[in-house]
Amino acid sequence: MRCLMCGMEKGEGDFVDILENDDPLCHTCRSHLTKIKFRMQFHGYKLYTSYLYDDAFAKLLVQYKECFDEALKSVFLYPFRWWLTLRFFGYTVCYLPSSKEKIAKRGFHHLEKMFSLLPLRQLDIFEKASDFDQKNRSVEERMKMSDNIVLKKNCVVPKKILLVDDTITTGASMLGALRCLKDYDCKIVIYVVSVNRLWLKKRKIFGK
Repeated sequence: MRCLMCGMEKGEGDFVDILENDDPLCHTCRSHLTKIKFRMQFHGYKLYTSYLYDDAFAKLLVQYKECFDEALKSVFLYPFRWWLTLRFFGYTVCYLPSSKEKIAKRGFHHLEKMFSLLPLRQLDIFEKASDFDQKNRSVEERMKMSDNIVLKKNCVVPKKILLVDDTITTGASMLGALRCLKDYDCKIVIYVVSVNRLWLKKRKIFGK
C-alpha cells in the first residue's frame, strides 16, 4: 500500500507504518499534520476539533478539494475514526453546504465523502441561497455568509445532530447553520476537522 500523499510504499523501513498499515498516509506525512484535539464552547454549543489549520493541512485539503483528489477522502479522519464513532453514536452527521457549482465541478461533496469513513447516518439538510464564494473575501464579507445558509425544503431535521465542516475561519457559516436550527427541538454538537491559529488566539485558548 502506497501513501496517498507522497506515494511511498508504506512499511519500507518504518515500524509504525507496519503497525498502521491501513492508514492512507505514511508515518512521515501523518507527522506533518498538527493534531490539537480539544473541546470548547461556540455560541453555547460544544465544538470539537482535531487539527491545526496550518500549511501542511492546507496543502492536503487543497489537494482534496481543489484538485478533486477524491482518494484522499479517508485521510483526515482516519486517526479519530473510532473516537468519533463512539463519542457521537446515535448522532446524524449534517454537513455544511458547498456551492452547487463546486460540487458539479468536483464531482462529489467533499464533506459527505470525508465523513463516509464513519458508520454514522448522514443527512444533507442545508444549501446555499446563492453561490457565494468565501475565497479572497474580507472578514466583513465572509460574515455575511451566515445569511446565505438555509434549510432545504421539506427536509427532516434529526433529533441529535453532529454539525460538521472541514475548517472554521470566521464562524459565519456555522452560525448560519445554527440559525436555521434554532426553532427545532434537537441536540446539536459541532465538529470541525481543523481550526486556524488566529481563530484560536482570538478566543485566547491556543496552547491550553
